[in-house]
Amino acid sequence: MKIDRPADLRINAWDGKEAPVLDFPANVGASIEIAKAYLSPPYLPKSWDWRAKNVGWGLILRDDANRTIEEKAVGADAPDPIRRLLAARAPAPILRYQPNKPSGQLIRYYADGKQEILSTAAARRGIGEGAIPQYLLIYGSPTEIPWAVQYSLNLSAFVGRLDLTVEEGLGNYVEALISGWSHLPRGDAGKPLVWSADWGRPDVTFLLSKLIAKALADRFANDDETSQYSWLTGADATCGALGDALRAQSPGFICTTSHGMTGPLSDPSATIATLGSPVDSGRQALPLDQMNGWHSGGAIWYSHACCSAGSDRQSRYANLIGPEQRGGALLRRIAEVAGARIAPLPRKLLGAENPLGAFVGRVEPTFDWTLRDPITKQGTTDALIGCLYDRLFTIEHPAPIGWALAEAFAEAGNFLGLVPAPGETDDRATLDAYRQLAAIDRQNLVIIGDPTVTLHFAGERAHRADIPMGGR
Repeated sequence: MKIDRPADLRINAWDGKEAPVLDFPANVGASIEIAKAYLSPPYLPKSWDWRAKNVGWGLILRDDANRTIEEKAVGADAPDPIRRLLAARAPAPILRYQPNKPSGQLIRYYADGKQEILSTAAARRGIGEGAIPQYLLIYGSPTEIPWAVQYSLNLSAFVGRLDLTVEEGLGNYVEALISGWSHLPRGDAGKPLVWSADWGRPDVTFLLSKLIAKALADRFANDDETSQYSWLTGADATCGALGDALRAQSPGFICTTSHGMTGPLSDPSATIATLGSPVDSGRQALPLDQMNGWHSGGAIWYSHACCSAGSDRQSRYANLIGPEQRGGALLRRIAEVAGARIAPLPRKLLGAENPLGAFVGRVEPTFDWTLRDPITKQGTTDALIGCLYDRLFTIEHPAPIGWALAEAFAEAGNFLGLVPAPGETDDRATLDAYRQLAAIDRQNLVIIGDPTVTLHFAGERAHRADIPMGGR
């Protein structure tokens, strides 16, 4: 079994001067154990319906030692908009994260003074005592509740994160979420927008455009309900054109593929100000003011770019690529400069007067190598496309974004499980490097916003009686 082993690896990061090229991982262990958390999410007959008692929606807060058990049980330490959300979705359990506990454990407090530690990997689902809801909203920054908690939860639950203060528009988002954007102009999912910067071979954006953007655009073109889609690529994929299309089209779904801005690292404040912003075909990062005048109306935005969702204080790739290797120092420097945070673009959009519904992005870069199978050379984005189109768009009932993305998160475990039988390959190290890089890439996909957000179609949507509840 011959395995493709490239000399160079390319990632979708842009520091303002270059798109980094990295050396092949040197620190690959020969044996990898699959963590217990890597379980396929449970697909109950109605697991898309968060209102069902055996499914449920709940809130995750950081634990507060200064509060009583009774206060922690009702979220007395949460800001007023979050408490309004809890009231609107009552009875909604609150679970607590403690830094001294493993990321796969949460504490649940009860109004009668009881408390218990619950495992997230194999939990009983629902809102009853001793259960963890299937849909979970983390309220807090990645410094308060680390990305690792969200990564772990993604593999067995449907999880989103909200990190806004009242001053940043938290109330705007919560009120829109509670009302279902009923009092605001809505983005139309029947007019999806695809935007893909393509710098040509051998840049990673060529593959991203082909395997994700084009694949989605082709599906939209062949679906009567989404045939009013737009696809901006190549020379048309500019920041200005993206802003103009958003304002003119009011799409309910947006997909962008590109490099993500991660520099200049010599200027930390500038790096943080544009962290993860899409970089267009002219190598310009999307300015936040390009979003002015666009009322996103509960839209869902998928952005496949390095750090599009944010950054972490330590790169998960750092254990594979040493600091002395080409690109190794860069990965560490991004983490040092930006730290653990949510990127400015989703923060701005979710706190807007007419806020975005959900932003789906990455906390780390994607490698060109992991976009294709190292043996067959086939693309490895089919599960993602299935989530973003088959599950999100084409079921009879509106599909929550958390439910729609479940199979994409489960792929992390699938890649770690690619362990060859004895004698199948004489290049185990290459396969181990591939499956670890691919698993990390899938794991750092996150939802910013509530996981119950659904698409909105203007007018009467065609009935799809031939589509089963689980998608087609």
